[in-house]
Amino acid sequence: MSTAVSIRRPGRAHRVGVILREEYRRALEGRWLFGFTILFALLVLGLSYFGLAQGREVGFQGFARVTLSLLNLVLLLVPLTGLVLGTSAIAGGGESLSLLLAQPVARGEVLAGKFLGLALALAAAQAVGLGGGGIVVALNAGLDQVKGFAVLTALSLVLGWLSLAAALAIAVVLPDRLRALTAALLLWLAMGVGYDLAVLGATTVFTGVPLEAVLFPALLVNPVDLARVTVTLAVGSGALLGPTSAVLVRMMGSGGGIALGATALLFEAAAPLAVAWAVFRRRDW
Repeated sequence: MSTAVSIRRPGRAHRVGVILREEYRRALEGRWLFGFTILFALLVLGLSYFGLAQGREVGFQGFARVTLSLLNLVLLLVPLTGLVLGTSAIAGGGESLSLLLAQPVARGEVLAGKFLGLALALAAAQAVGLGGGGIVVALNAGLDQVKGFAVLTALSLVLGWLSLAAALAIAVVLPDRLRALTAALLLWLAMGVGYDLAVLGATTVFTGVPLEAVLFPALLVNPVDLARVTVTLAVGSGALLGPTSAVLVRMMGSGGGIALGATALLFEAAAPLAVAWAVFRRRDW
């Protein structure tokens, strides 16, 4: 009498989890990600404690001042970190990526594991940096206006994931490390600097066109400005950083503007992931 022995192959979730854990470990081993965490904690504490130093007042200030002071720094540092982290994980992977793809795993599982591992590592760095600093501020200055800081932290996470998705799309299209990093830095400059110049030029060229017809579509295509506007609406200073916030409030209201901003950011994170998957599964590595 013979006994049939069946060996179950590990499921898809298990395979993705193995890649996720390895990518997460590698990302956290990088000293610069640790420096990114410390930098954010110091920024939160420094902006809160020394925010009124010019007026010769030193001490922890509330979340309203910290959030608005930290906003532009977050919008510069988080996308840059996500873009560099994502491109480095794929572009120039060399033998390690080829060896991974030679294993009995699907291309989609490799890409999903890499993205989730990097996203978790970046989120952990942001949570410790922003969250740890926020806890110290809350203990010393109270919870007034903490909603805006919470929205900034949440959108910082989404912006980091969006940047990672865009970086993976760049890396699979341009597998050469130098070309991928160059393209990523150009995208970062376009989102942070070039966008404002382009919008100013568009409002000048399209004279006579209602301002909403120019600013509203331009707002939705730039995740950095979209995150900036969403945070200012949550803080209650919708018109603080330019006319785009005022246009969004006038068209959608404050609550509707926050919901629209969050939804658009999630869509803009999913779109480059779809592009990355479509190219990655066909490219010969």
